[in-house]
Amino acid sequence: MSMTLLQLNAFVKLAQSGNVSQSAQALGISQPTLSRHIAKLEEELGVALFERHHRPMRLTDAGAFFYERMAISLADMTQTISMTQNFYQPKPNVLTIGFVASILYGRLPTIVAMLKQNVPELDVRLVEIGSEEQPQALQSGQIDVGFGRFLCQDRLVHQRFLRQEKLVVAMPHTHLLADMEVPISLSQLVGESIILYHRTPMTLAPNHTQDPILHLFHQHHLYPKNTPKARDIQIALGLVSAGEGMTLVPESLSTVRSHQIAYLPLADHAVSPIYLNTLATAQHPHISALLNAIHAVYDDNL
Repeated sequence: MSMTLLQLNAFVKLAQSGNVSQSAQALGISQPTLSRHIAKLEEELGVALFERHHRPMRLTDAGAFFYERMAISLADMTQTISMTQNFYQPKPNVLTIGFVASILYGRLPTIVAMLKQNVPELDVRLVEIGSEEQPQALQSGQIDVGFGRFLCQDRLVHQRFLRQEKLVVAMPHTHLLADMEVPISLSQLVGESIILYHRTPMTLAPNHTQDPILHLFHQHHLYPKNTPKARDIQIALGLVSAGEGMTLVPESLSTVRSHQIAYLPLADHAVSPIYLNTLATAQHPHISALLNAIHAVYDDNL
């Protein structure tokens, strides 16, 4: 078969509108050209895709079957072509760093300050972006590097493990458990309102994702019943300070709203990793300078 992307695009557009004139205009081609694309596609497939005596035109059963399977694949193909055309072309004097919000409260500002000191001509730009969104952002050139907390299975992305960060319990100062002088266990929290804040879940296996906080509880065979969702980690801590529940956060956030929130250590082993994500096939020219700053800052704070 020799069907082309132009023919498939013509089919999908006509299937969606049912109008030859509108579809041709949307594609920037003439009506006869659109009709030829459809006729050639039907010839290749050996079936009629449209019932032409209907206005607007209607798909045949074979056409509906083809459209159902082709529309999503074609959208993915179009996106892939666009991403390939724009595949990573770094600007040597600009470094765009993607990060998850929790890392901004840790050592990232110090790392960026050291990087700018070491490479003063470098324009460093920061973009908040979720761990699960960073692989595509790297491949599209939206970011040059990303600081994330989830493992990545994308073969086009190279991950460097940087460090583990302890998780702590954030709860209102007024809570009965807030004055405990020993680490608190997850089992003591299971009956509480546990506020979730991750915008994207972590991928555990093919077709299986879960919120990282719930995953931690489930690993200990604990199943909180009340798990309200906040838009991000800052909103979650705002809700904690208002007495709406508690949550688990990386230890670096323990200075946020500390006059309203008690941060307690966990008895259970609970950590959140930090990874540096870059493209596997291309590196920004200043990645070595960034790594030097990362190791210098982290080594000073071990």
